[in-house]
Amino acid sequence: MKKRLVSLLVCGVLTASAVAGLTACGGGDKIKLTVWGSAAQQETLKQMVAKFEEANPDKKYDIKIGISEEQFAYEDVQRDPDSAADVFNFSNDQLIPLLRVGGLARIGGTYLETIKANNDERAIASGSIKYGTDDEKVYGYPFSSDNGYYLYYDKSVLSETDVEKLETIISVCESKGKKIGWALDDPWYTAGWFFTFGCDYRVDYDYEQNFKETNIEINFNNEGGILASKAMAKLANSKAFAGSGTSNSTITTGFETGAYAVGVSGTWIGNSIKKSLGDNYGVCKLPTVNVSGEDKQLYSYMGYKLFGVNPHSSNIKEAHNLAAFLTSSDMQKLRFEKHLTGPSDKNVAALDAVKNDPTFAALDAQNAFSVEQTSVPSSFWSPVGSYGMNIIDKLVSDNPTDEQISYQKQLDAMVKKIKG
Repeated sequence: MKKRLVSLLVCGVLTASAVAGLTACGGGDKIKLTVWGSAAQQETLKQMVAKFEEANPDKKYDIKIGISEEQFAYEDVQRDPDSAADVFNFSNDQLIPLLRVGGLARIGGTYLETIKANNDERAIASGSIKYGTDDEKVYGYPFSSDNGYYLYYDKSVLSETDVEKLETIISVCESKGKKIGWALDDPWYTAGWFFTFGCDYRVDYDYEQNFKETNIEINFNNEGGILASKAMAKLANSKAFAGSGTSNSTITTGFETGAYAVGVSGTWIGNSIKKSLGDNYGVCKLPTVNVSGEDKQLYSYMGYKLFGVNPHSSNIKEAHNLAAFLTSSDMQKLRFEKHLTGPSDKNVAALDAVKNDPTFAALDAQNAFSVEQTSVPSSFWSPVGSYGMNIIDKLVSDNPTDEQISYQKQLDAMVKKIKG
């Protein structure tokens, strides 16, 4: 989860729902579409849209481009699905919430045939729903199989052996006055510490009642949750820890200035860190942590990113054409070259440039210790992020003082909120 960017830039600065309503800033009988993409890839998205128009010289388009981050697709669309973008990107955990508000058109015909022919099966499944005796219904055009995180490090500070254990990373960074950027207050990253110690969750849906959540099971308040809390506290209490508010920008700036020796994030900042570190660019799976006499490999989330088509689009066929183009093999290759985005397209993933990049070797190694980001309870994110923030602020402890709350008490409160 990256930190929120809420501005949408189309014909000035507008809100998400307002952008889609302004299908044109003028123009004649053109095919009008709006597409939303991440802030970091706006220039690339503009290039792709231009290529789409060039590939269709017999048509005239008026395509507006705005910003909406994948993890906030539901938040942006649900404000007003009728006037949301015709095409927008989303992370796969947003699938059911988007379906709940009628925000995704089903994909079929040649569009679906192309998706199935070109993309990794797991990526396709991440944008699909199957229940009862119905056939699998596909709602997403996949373009990325890299929605996970791992460790970046400066080889001039830490060796390959040093980064195997969190305790060694902390010790080296403290001794050399370097910082560790790890977003303990971002629930996407916080959750991985719980997964490390066997905690999990499950959410059940009534598929016939608009995907209503009928039951949530979560055991983050068991003994594993206490061990996860102690593990996070080990990092948070170190003088090498960069603190709250860690984001992609603070990590990239930290490596650029030399203040950071370690940062935990995903492929989207890989090129920036490569540029800063040069030959000292290091990347690997997350380290182990020891809080109970046993080294435990730290876990992460992993998932996929897709483009969806708004069923309320007034030009829905053209919206499908645009979504298919933006996720085509050529565009996935371009996205990899520009942003180090890990392709879901099997042919692009097989390119030597992708296979030989150490970044993807680290991602693959970490994915063996990850939980797929599907069917996440809608009430999950905020309580988990708040708990991580309290760990940073030392508001929870296994040895509580009058000012602190014990791990168990606050874990129970967090789980109650999630199940509430």
